[in-house]
Amino acid sequence: MLEIAPLIVTNLVIALIIGFFIGYIVAKASNPNIKPIKSDSSSETKDEGGTRTSINPIFKRSSPLDYKPLVLSSPKPTGKDNLKKIKGIDSKVENDLNNLGIYHFEQIARWSNKNAEWIENFLLLPGYAKNLQWIDQAKILQLGKETIYSQKVETGEIKVD
Repeated sequence: MLEIAPLIVTNLVIALIIGFFIGYIVAKASNPNIKPIKSDSSSETKDEGGTRTSINPIFKRSSPLDYKPLVLSSPKPTGKDNLKKIKGIDSKVENDLNNLGIYHFEQIARWSNKNAEWIENFLLLPGYAKNLQWIDQAKILQLGKETIYSQKVETGEIKVD
């Protein structure tokens, strides 16, 4: 029994090496040459066939993904929240947050300080989320309550474009 163990281990190592080589060859043969995508301001590019492909905006910036907040692929069936009720979020910032996958007050309410910093860096809005207390406002709004700012947005006293 003990004489067979080294033979089994040797065979497994040889099979592993052969498997890596076969996998490498198959992967190399099945993938066409991948060209780097030129960085531009749009979120869509055309591939060689002229088909439009969307690029996830997270990969367009150099922000590390360590503290990226929880995102969704689409809003809940009830629809997305009006994030403009949070002071400092206008239509452009709301659109940028939606493109990232942030649609609801609940998501913002769960952010840590590091998540807020990540968003500020990613959206190039230094200090916005923390100084304007987005997280605290979102916690109130997620409960169905209103802040003074959100009431003014609702009544039209403050127009957010």
